[in-house]
Amino acid sequence: MPFPARYTLPGLVLTALLPLSNPTTLPAQGAAQGAAQRAHVSVMVSGAVSTRTASHNETIDGAFRTLAIQLSRPLFTVRGVHIAWLGEIMPAMLVTAGAPLNRVPTPFTDAAEANDPRRLERYAIRDSYGVGFAPFGAEAAFSPGEKTHLLLNVTAGGAWFSRVVPYGKATQANFTVAPGLFVERRVGSRQALAVGYQLHHLSNASMGGANPGMNSHIFSVRVSKLR
Repeated sequence: MPFPARYTLPGLVLTALLPLSNPTTLPAQGAAQGAAQRAHVSVMVSGAVSTRTASHNETIDGAFRTLAIQLSRPLFTVRGVHIAWLGEIMPAMLVTAGAPLNRVPTPFTDAAEANDPRRLERYAIRDSYGVGFAPFGAEAAFSPGEKTHLLLNVTAGGAWFSRVVPYGKATQANFTVAPGLFVERRVGSRQALAVGYQLHHLSNASMGGANPGMNSHIFSVRVSKLR
C-alpha cells in the first residue's frame, strides 16, 4: 500500500483516514494467526512512574494519568509483521506538574515573573485536566505464538489542558507523541489484554513563551474488543 512520500500535513491526514475509507481484508491464513490482524476497539489506562522536563531532562515532582479509547484497523503484513493504523481519543487526562526549583523565577533572574503572583503561580505544583486526540498512529505486531503478540506502536496528536503544562511560560495546548512497547495476550475468542511501556512526550513546539516540554515514563494496561 503506498504511503505519502513526504510527511506533510495533508499526507498525514490521508494516512490517518485511509483505513477508514478503504478497509483492507487480510487473507484467511493471516487472520487465523491471532488477534493482531483484527480490527479492535480498546480501553487503556496509563500512569507515569517518572516525569521529567523534555528540554533539560530535569525531574518534575508530578504525575501523568490518562484514560484512552483506541481504534485499530489492519493495513498489511510484511514478512510476518502485521501493520495496522492506530488512533486514540483521550477523554480524561490528569497532569500534576510544576517547575523544578532551579527554574522558579526570582527577582534577580526574572523580575516580571517573580513579582506577578498570577504568573508565579504557574510555576507551582498543581493539577491540570485535559483532553486529547491522536489520529496519527501505527502499530506493528509480531506473533511468537498463537495467542501472544509483541506490539510496537506510536500515536501522535494534540491535547488541551485547563492550565499551562508543564509550568511557567508554557501553553495549555500541546502536541503529543507516544511510542510504546506492549505484550498482548488473547483472552477468549474476541478479547485481548495487553500491558506495556510508553514514553509520552508533550510539547508546544516553541509556540509559547517557553517550551520546557514534559516526558513521562508510563506503564499502561489495555483491554481490547476484537471485531
